[in-house]
Formats: sequence, C-alpha cells, structure tokens
Amino acid sequence: MAAYVPYFFWHEADPGVNAILESALADYRHELLLENVCGIPIHQQHGSIDDNVPPFHSRRLGQIQSQVGCSSEYVELPGKGHWFEGVMTTQPLLEFYDKVLEGQAAAASFLTSFAIVVATPGTTSSKGGIIVDQLTTPGRIGRIKAVYAVKENLWQLTTSNLHRFHFSATVGHDWTQSKLVVDGKTLDLLGDTPLCSQWLIHNSDQSWEVSSDHLWQVSQRRGRQLGTFDAILDTSGRHVISTSDETLSLAVQVSRNLLQYFGADAKILKPDQPGPPEGGNKVILSLGSEGFVPATAGGYEAIFIDAKRGLCTRGSNGPLGVYGFREGLGAIFLRPGINETLELVIWGFDTLGLRFAARMVPMLTGVGQPDFIIVGQESGWKGAAGVLALGYLDNSWKIVESSAVL
Repeated sequence: MAAYVPYFFWHEADPGVNAILESALADYRHELLLENVCGIPIHQQHGSIDDNVPPFHSRRLGQIQSQVGCSSEYVELPGKGHWFEGVMTTQPLLEFYDKVLEGQAAAASFLTSFAIVVATPGTTSSKGGIIVDQLTTPGRIGRIKAVYAVKENLWQLTTSNLHRFHFSATVGHDWTQSKLVVDGKTLDLLGDTPLCSQWLIHNSDQSWEVSSDHLWQVSQRRGRQLGTFDAILDTSGRHVISTSDETLSLAVQVSRNLLQYFGADAKILKPDQPGPPEGGNKVILSLGSEGFVPATAGGYEAIFIDAKRGLCTRGSNGPLGVYGFREGLGAIFLRPGINETLELVIWGFDTLGLRFAARMVPMLTGVGQPDFIIVGQESGWKGAAGVLALGYLDNSWKIVESSAVL
C-alpha cells in the first residue's frame, strides 16, 4: 500500500513499534509469499493506461516472481484501462486457458521440489502434502524447502522458524513409505498412526521429534486462533459481543462495523448471559480497574489487571511491564476461547482509553495490528508513536519478549 498511496505520520514512532506493525502486515505482503505459487501456471495481463491500479504493480510482481524462480507470463495491453469489454477473453488469456487445460494431467502429479513460505499458519493451506501448524517465533516468516530424490525415495526438508507441521494424506504420495530427513536429521513416521494425527515438532534444543500427542490442541494456539487482530473475523459461528450498560454504545458500534464492512452478524449480550450454541468468536468490552471477565478457556493470562498497581503484562519468565492507571489508558488483545475460537478484549481504564482501544477493532483486512496493543492518552494525536506497548503472543499465549515493545 505504501507504494500505491505513500503516506507518513506526523509523529515518528519508535523503530521497534514500526517493525512490529510492519511484520503484522506480512500475511498481506504477497511479494514475501510468492514462492508458494511456484509450480502453478500464472498469466498476468494489465492495461497500459490503467489509472486505477498502475501497471507498475503488475510489472513489479512479474519481476519478483522471476527472482524467486516462478514461471509466469506478463502481457501489457496497449491503450487499455482498468476494465474494458472482453477483458476476460483477450487473445493472450484464451491461449493461456488452452495451454493450462492441455497440461492438467501433468500438473496433477505431486511436486518433487517446492517451497512453503508462511506468515500465519492459520491462513496458509497445504502444499505438496505439508501443512504448517505453528511457527516458533510469531511475527516472523517461516519456511520449508522440500526436495524429493526419486531414486533414493528420499525427502529432504530444510526449515526455518517452524515449530510444528504435519503431512496430508490427500496428496498422491505415501509419506510413510519414503525416507525423511528434516534439517539433517533422519526421522521415522509412525506407521500405525494416521498422518493427520502425527506432528513433527521442533524442540528448544533444535532437535526434531514425531509425536501423536493431541493434548497440545487443548492448551496451545492453533488453526483459526493463529493470526493478528483480524483473526477474530474468521469465526465458525455468529460473533458475540459481551458488554455492560456502560459500554453498550461502543458494543453497538462494533456490531455495526462488523455488519457494514464484513457482512458479519453479531449478538450483543451481558457478561452473565449465555452465548449462542454455535460458539463463534467473542468481542469483550471492559471498563475500569476491577479486572476483565475471565477467559472462557481459562489458562494463562498474559495481560491482566492488578487493582493496586494497574494493567500488568507477563511472559514466559514472569512479570514484564506495569502500566499504572491513568487517564486515556486502554488495551486491546487476543486470548483463547474454547474449541479453536478467539476472544478480542477491548479495555479502558476510563471511557477515553476504551475509545482509543476500540478504534483498533478491525474494520478492514490488511491493517497491521499484532496480538496486543496498550495505548495511552497521547495515542489520540500521536498515533503509533503514542503506543505504550505492543507485540505478539506465542503458541502458549504468552508474550514473546523478543517480538514486543514493552
């Protein structure tokens, strides 16, 4: 977007803050993820006088595809704009359709060399029969490079920033019948366990192991829980907005925005009212120093309120920062729900802080927001420069100190 419509804030933020906001956009930075489409036939066409989306962007995309080893075609149509009659049936496109249809049988065979680049596992599907479940450090790109030696029946996988992945049984290749080497270590899959029920896990000592233990799915982030604030939009049921009478007007505004911008239905309830049976994601509005409504899933609270000290944060090794109660103090953060659902907590010490935090509820995709943000009164005129703390939560819902500004 910065290349399309350049803009600058009046107040420069801490470089660490800017880095986190930039990393939160990785899921929408297609130029970072282009290796995922290598092996897929690609044809780009663009009108040379397009005044809506300049041709520069397609030219740049084609250049980057070439740099990462993808095969693609780029055709620029002289004198054509953004949309015109016959845009979907130009001669270059018709020729591309024919070529792809003729080569479908060859494309159906499994890949013997491919790469997977992951910004958020929750929004990344499988490729070549590999599904990434968790990254090691959130906010950083994860990668797998897979190469298959046909004669040796050997798969060699090289990874970076991956914590957990598994294989899909739907690809035309039986992983259990091949030799497997991951980061130089030979691993044996569990022959008596379905592929979808065994995970390859990268341990803190840099070793890999194969496990069929399902208990991690109870306490750790997974699936639709992975991602930044806009992961709250990926719900399996109707959204629930939990509110008191004091915060009702903001709850109505959040509900309106979900409907207007995403066509999403929401039910507004008091904290003691039961939610709908389908169990969708929840937005919780909270005001004052009495503490948050307890998380539905219970467990670890990375951000909590101490009535005597203020808003507190903690990570894997214990307490981190304390933000004393003050005018305009607010916070917004993700926490676990049950059955792979999410809760987005919006809190303010006073109405001003609550309104500051509520401004960061996603109203469109492609906006860089990490897993938690704590704001002060200055954020009202400084924007990102007024942020007190922000960053990411790890797979166990704890603040990652190396991926946070506190």
